[in-house]
Amino acid sequence: MSGGSWWPFRGLAARVAGILAIALMPIGAIAVYQAVQIGADEQRRVESALLTATAEAAAGEALAISAAGGAVATLAAHVAADGGVVDGCSEMFVNVVRSTPQFSFAGYVDAEGILRCASADVGRDMRDGLLYPVMNRDRQPAVLASGLGAISGTSVIVSAVPVRIDGDYAGFVVVSVPHSRIFGIPGSSTVEANLNVLTFNAEGDVLSAGGDLGNAAQMLPVGRPLTSLITNRQYAFNGRTISGERRIFAVVPIIPGVVHALGSWPRPTLGWMRLSPILFPVLMLMVGLVVAMGAVNALVIRHIRHLRRNMAAFSTSRQIETLAPRGRLSQELAEIDEAWTDLANRLVRDEAELENMVHEKNVLLKEVHHRVKNNLQLIASIVNLKIRRAATPEARRTLKEVQMRVMSIASVHRALYSGPTSGQVAADELLQSVIASTISAGLTDDRSITINQSYAPVQLYPDQAVPLLLMASEAVTNALKYMGRLDSGEATLDIALTAEGVNENGQTTALLRIANTRGRPFLPPEQVSGSGLGRSLIAGFATQIGGTLVTDVSEDWYDFRVTFEADTFNPQAQDANLQDVEGEVPPADPKPAD
Repeated sequence: MSGGSWWPFRGLAARVAGILAIALMPIGAIAVYQAVQIGADEQRRVESALLTATAEAAAGEALAISAAGGAVATLAAHVAADGGVVDGCSEMFVNVVRSTPQFSFAGYVDAEGILRCASADVGRDMRDGLLYPVMNRDRQPAVLASGLGAISGTSVIVSAVPVRIDGDYAGFVVVSVPHSRIFGIPGSSTVEANLNVLTFNAEGDVLSAGGDLGNAAQMLPVGRPLTSLITNRQYAFNGRTISGERRIFAVVPIIPGVVHALGSWPRPTLGWMRLSPILFPVLMLMVGLVVAMGAVNALVIRHIRHLRRNMAAFSTSRQIETLAPRGRLSQELAEIDEAWTDLANRLVRDEAELENMVHEKNVLLKEVHHRVKNNLQLIASIVNLKIRRAATPEARRTLKEVQMRVMSIASVHRALYSGPTSGQVAADELLQSVIASTISAGLTDDRSITINQSYAPVQLYPDQAVPLLLMASEAVTNALKYMGRLDSGEATLDIALTAEGVNENGQTTALLRIANTRGRPFLPPEQVSGSGLGRSLIAGFATQIGGTLVTDVSEDWYDFRVTFEADTFNPQAQDANLQDVEGEVPPADPKPAD
């Protein structure tokens, strides 16, 4: 898996789901907008229903208060017209109470607070009552509620109107309506079970309440005094009661500016009608995403994963498998699968052809090395015939050196064609084989010497391995020719190939070291004198492999070292021509050198 594939939106199914979600987003936005509108309409409908229910529930109070207001206005006009108390004054109040069942009391109270004419308790002092202080102070029409009427002894609503004779305040007329009679009057409505209704006057006093008047305070909205609710129009609002219940409140004027009704019922919870416009697009989106992801997985993703497994199997075992039968695949996937199988088949054929070509190349290359080796051996045999027929020792020695160099080159080619031809070669194995042949050919006498060999594994391309092998063969030949025995009797030849490390370019740095003892030579000087060709060849081979040649000469040892770096393969590199550099390389050894 590539880096970052853990990211959740890299998958095809997730991307399709994301695109589908974006496509359905406008529908969801429209649905949410509609839900908000439906919620607002539902709120308005509930508020309208509450206003209607409050008005219907307060119809009794409205009729009673209106009737009481009309009665007190009429009675006050009669009292003012009569100039105060006259004979038969109380009879008028008795008749009003008798003819109107909702009224429990009617009477006239003078400015001193004495009940002068009334349906009952004439002559009673009303100054200690609830109504007299209000009327004596304001001298305006008033509607009040009392939990315990002074005369009726029950909870009542009282309506009062001032009486003015010749413009002077002469008292007031009052009519009482018991709460127990309000809902029994024609036009009143039965209060709904979850509806709470109360009435209040302009001073914010509660006149009546559904149920117990003492619990009316629990029905009021928190932070909204009754006086702040007074208005000439009906309206609704949301709020909480003192107990913390969320309710919808409605204010309905009964007598605008005088008496108002406050109704409330619990605020409706989020019901299905309000949730469905939101839930429907959400469910549709979820179902759409599930269906889309399932369809994409069934039609595309599982086949792509199968194709990936087929490719992985092909990369390891070259086994070619197809997807599901063509009829079960979409046209695009079938075309992809067909293109993939064609590509895989072509790749298998090309690899087979390439392997065949590589095999043929290796066979031909080995054949070339084998023929070169045979030709070199043929040359060596011809040179050997010439050695037998040579007339002088110098000619035989010279021909013998030529024969040894030809045999060294032949041994290099034998090592190349007998080993693997995978591109790089093991320099340590080839060195061991070539040097063994060189030592075997160079030790023609019975001298006994100690030979120490050590070869580290170093991989080289043939372009660099061949000159290295030839240089090593030439250096070993020279070492065998010029070495001697020390006074201690030691005669040693040390040959080592070591890997010194890896440079910044990733190339292996190697060191080839060939050291031999000097002292008393095995061969007389007249037999080992040369023309310097060996030294020139060694210098040329060292230049060809890009090495640095160093020789240390002491009284007892001759130490030859060349340091080089294993080259990378360069198909455009040209074969280096070995040039005669004799005279350019300063002699590092006082002994003669081939």
